[in-house]
Amino acid sequence: MRRLLATSAALCALVPAAGLAQDRVSWWDVITIDRVVQSFLNSGIAMIRTQMDLQYGDLAVDLRRSRITMSEIKAYPLLDWDPDGDCVIAVGRIGLRATPIQAADRISFRGRVAGLKVPMACFPEDVRVGLEMAQLNGVNIPRLTFDVDYGMPKSDAMVRLYAEVTDLATVDASADFTYFWFDGRRNMENPKPVWFLDQATLAVENGGAWAALEPVLPPSLTGETAQEAAADMLTGLLTDLNRSAWQTEDASLNPEQEAFRASAAAAWASFVADPDTLVLETAIDGDVFLDFEAMESDPREAFAALGPVVSLTPARLEDALPSKLVGRALGEELSDLSDAQRLDVGRALITGTGAPRNIAAGMEILAPVADAGGGEAALLMAEALAATAPQEAYLWALKAGAAEQPGAVAMLDRLEDGLPFAQVLKVQADLSGNDNHPGAALESIAGIREQAVMRMTGDGLARSYGIAAMWAMLAKAAGDPEAADILQEIDELVALEGAEARAAWAETEAGYADLAMQVWVGQDLPGRYRQ
Repeated sequence: MRRLLATSAALCALVPAAGLAQDRVSWWDVITIDRVVQSFLNSGIAMIRTQMDLQYGDLAVDLRRSRITMSEIKAYPLLDWDPDGDCVIAVGRIGLRATPIQAADRISFRGRVAGLKVPMACFPEDVRVGLEMAQLNGVNIPRLTFDVDYGMPKSDAMVRLYAEVTDLATVDASADFTYFWFDGRRNMENPKPVWFLDQATLAVENGGAWAALEPVLPPSLTGETAQEAAADMLTGLLTDLNRSAWQTEDASLNPEQEAFRASAAAAWASFVADPDTLVLETAIDGDVFLDFEAMESDPREAFAALGPVVSLTPARLEDALPSKLVGRALGEELSDLSDAQRLDVGRALITGTGAPRNIAAGMEILAPVADAGGGEAALLMAEALAATAPQEAYLWALKAGAAEQPGAVAMLDRLEDGLPFAQVLKVQADLSGNDNHPGAALESIAGIREQAVMRMTGDGLARSYGIAAMWAMLAKAAGDPEAADILQEIDELVALEGAEARAAWAETEAGYADLAMQVWVGQDLPGRYRQ
C-alpha cells in the first residue's frame, strides 16, 4: 500500500491539475519523457536550494532538440565575506544542448550563458581590489559558451570556450584533437591520457583591460623599448623554468623556446602600439602526442612538442580564401578556374570555412568536378544534402564511392538507413543501369569476384545491388564461396525491407539473372574454367 501511495504521489507531481480536469487528456499525454526529465531537474534544483537561494522565471525541456533552457535566474549564495547578503548573481538565460538525436556517431555538449552579472559583493577582498583597479563595479559577461564535441569512429575531439567580459576582454580558446581517450591498462582508476593534439589557440581581445593594465607596467614594457624589454624578461623566465626543472647550470633555451620568445616579443611590441588582440597558439606539423610525464619533467619537451608562438591574428585566418578567387567563382570567370580552384571554393562555400556558407553556390561550382570523377567534390555534395535531400545525396555518394573517396562507403550506408529500398534501387539503376561491364573480368573467377565486391560495397565502382548480384551469380555458379555470401547478404537485406522492397528487387534481380545466364552460356564459362 505504501508503494502504491508513493507511486501515485509521484505521478500526481508530473500531471498538472488542469490536465486532470479534462477527460480528453490521457495519462500518456502528460507523462512524457520531457516532463519526466523536467521532474528530475526540479528535484536537482530543490537540492541546490539547500545550499543557496535560487529563483528562475522558466525551465524548458525539449529532448527532441536535445535542449534544456532556463531563464531569468537569480542566485543568492551564502558567502562568509558577505554577511549582509548583497551578493545576487543574475543570469538572463542558460541553454544546455546535448548530442542531436539524429547523430549516432558523435557525443557533444554545448553550454550557453547569456547576461551573467556578478556584483562586487560576490568576490573576496583580494579580488575586489583588482576589480577596483580596473575601475569595475563587478563582472558582466554578456555571453559565455562552452563546446565539447567527440567523434566515436575516429576518437577525435574539439573543445572550445568563448567568454565576453564587459570592459575587460574577450577570450576565445579552442583545442582540436585527432585522438582523445585514456589508457587504463595499468591503472583503471587513474588512466593515462592518450591525446594527440592537432591545434590549440588562445586569443584575447582587449575590451578595456589594457587601459587598467598599462599604468602599472614598467615603462620599458610599454614604450619604444617594448620588444627588447619583453625579450629580456622572457629569457629570464624561460631560463629559470629550465633551471628549476633540470637542477643544472645548463639552462639554455632550445630552438622552440627561442622561437616563442622572439614571436612573443615582436607581437607584444605591435600590441603596445595598437592594443587590440594577442594570440597564443601551437605550430604543429600534423599532430603530436601529449606526453605529460615528459613535459612535466622537462619544460623543453613541451615547447618542442607544441611549438607555441604569439601573434596578433590566429593562423586559421590564413585558411580564408582570397575574395578575388571567390568572386571569380561566383561570376562569369568560373569556367576559367581549374578543378583544384573549384574544389577549394566549393569546399569553403559548403562548409562555411574560408568563406561565408552558401551551399547552393558551392554545389553549382562542385557539380562538374564531381561528375568528372572528383571523389572529394562528390562526397562534399553528399554531406551537404544528406539532411535535406537524402535521395540526391545518395546519388553523389555513389559517385564518391566509385572514385574511391575515403568516407563514401560509410556515407552510403548511413543514407540507405533512411531511404526506402525501392528508392535505393532506382538511384542505383539511374546511375549504373546502362554501364558496360568489363569482359576482361570473365577471364578468372577472381576477376568476377572483384567486380561483385566493388559493386556490393560501392568502393571503386558505383554501388549497385543488381549488378553485384549478377557478378555474384556467375562466381557462385563457378563454386566461389565469397560470391555466395554476397548473394545471401542481399537476400537478407531485401527480406527486412517489406513488400514494396521485395517487389522492386524481384524485378531488378530477374533482369540481371537473365543477363548472367546469357553470359554463362554464351561465353561457355564452365568450359573456360575447367581448362
